[in-house]
Amino acid sequence: MLIRRPSGYSYRQKVPLPIRACLGKRELWIALDTNDKALAKNRASAIYILTNKLFSELKIVSKEVSEANFPKELSQDENDIIRDIIDERFKPLFNEVISSYETEISNLKSQYQLMNAEHLLARIEQDSEFNKFAKDATDEVSKIHQLMKQVPDLDIRKKMTDILGHFNNIESWTKPKEPQKSPLFSEASEAFILASSKGWKDSDFRAYRSSIKRFLECCGDKEIRLYTGADAGRFKELMEQLPENYGRNTKDTRTVVQLVKEANKKKMKRVSGKSVKNHFSKMSSIWRYYLLRDLVDKNIFIGWNFDTKQKVKRVRWSDEYLKLLIDASFDISTTISKETYAYVVGVGSYTGMRLEEICRIRCEDIQDIKGIPCIIIQEHEAEKGKPWTAWNPKSEAGARVVPICEKLIEAGFLDFIAKSRRMKSRYVFSELKFSGKDKKRSGLIQRNFSTHKSRLGIPATTVFHSFRHYVSTKLRNIHEHGEGGLREVWIDNFLGHEGNNKSVGNTVYLDEVDVENLKNVADSVSYPNFWDIRELMT
Repeated sequence: MLIRRPSGYSYRQKVPLPIRACLGKRELWIALDTNDKALAKNRASAIYILTNKLFSELKIVSKEVSEANFPKELSQDENDIIRDIIDERFKPLFNEVISSYETEISNLKSQYQLMNAEHLLARIEQDSEFNKFAKDATDEVSKIHQLMKQVPDLDIRKKMTDILGHFNNIESWTKPKEPQKSPLFSEASEAFILASSKGWKDSDFRAYRSSIKRFLECCGDKEIRLYTGADAGRFKELMEQLPENYGRNTKDTRTVVQLVKEANKKKMKRVSGKSVKNHFSKMSSIWRYYLLRDLVDKNIFIGWNFDTKQKVKRVRWSDEYLKLLIDASFDISTTISKETYAYVVGVGSYTGMRLEEICRIRCEDIQDIKGIPCIIIQEHEAEKGKPWTAWNPKSEAGARVVPICEKLIEAGFLDFIAKSRRMKSRYVFSELKFSGKDKKRSGLIQRNFSTHKSRLGIPATTVFHSFRHYVSTKLRNIHEHGEGGLREVWIDNFLGHEGNNKSVGNTVYLDEVDVENLKNVADSVSYPNFWDIRELMT
């Protein structure tokens, strides 16, 4: 918690995860205004006590607000609506706790500054006395030196000359040490990439180079140590004014300032706070790398707040929009057949699988377990000479077994799989190809699906991923107890969620939920009678 910097010691403490949203910070950094380690420890102890008091109070308030206002039996969407209202009501309470803490810290820092001022005053008085002594001594030595010129054979003359030289250079004894020179940011960023890029994907390289390019456009190229919080603030302000669609055209060479100017002129929609936060995260990684090497004095990219709320809230499919989708012919000019489109939508609507997970299903991933046909979502090793074919599930929970429900079997999905095997296709959806910068298999069908639903008047709040919300909501509305009940841990395993229940029984004994239970979950997903995915092929 005690960090040494060229400018003095600082106190650092991580903010616990449950209250980061309240403070808007991941870490607290407080300058201790001293280079004396013993004094810094004393000051850090006082701040430590105040900080832990703050954390405790925020946890208590947050817990009471949550328990009092968020019924467990409500759906996630309903709880989200309540949370928005409650957050506004209790915001003054959180602010009062935080304000009290900031006042106490401010008082402490005022005491430290007073102590430093008193110490500096004492040093000035000492320096004044020393300078008077040095002047008197220099005058006396000069007189002796003049006397020695008259007796050139005495060796003492050389010695006195040396002494006089020391007094004349007395200023150099007290001159502050020059800060260590640091590399230009353009050079430092390339060195960081070279040192840190082991195991990076192409998308990682592109993302870092994009952030570096934009920072140079906003703040110019200078020694990395010379950048300040003002530079970080300018970077944030300009990036937040970028148009929503910036960077999509790879041939667009306009700078941040030029893009912002056009966005202001045309009153365009702006980029999301999440996008700006991603840029800051990458810059913070570079500064953290050089902070450990004492080539910057502090990480100027931490402590900033961003509006990361989704501009468009995704919702599950409504019966109205499902009816529009089922009745409309998929007439997009594309290499994707109606059959492929129908089964991709069908798998998504009945399993809640993510689109990229569906598009990457290989024929070898379809296996019978205890006589039940299942999709095994697992790691893919890269094909020889095709590194982009390597793939890992989104998380540890993402690797799972998904039984194929009866509705999909009745719609002929197993026959579709058999046809892909006869064609000796590696993937079930053989018409899909790797495309785009990130080499995804879902790129083309995602664009086509988006175009198709937009033509039908289905709004931006409802997307392919909304099938996952639909499945999750339908399953969690089935009571856990009684005939046909579904345990929450079964649903989490089926959907690839880590879940909230972390008891020993669930984390150890239920790591592998029985496939019959998962099949029961799969067959419990229900839709209105008109939802027949065979209709999507017409």
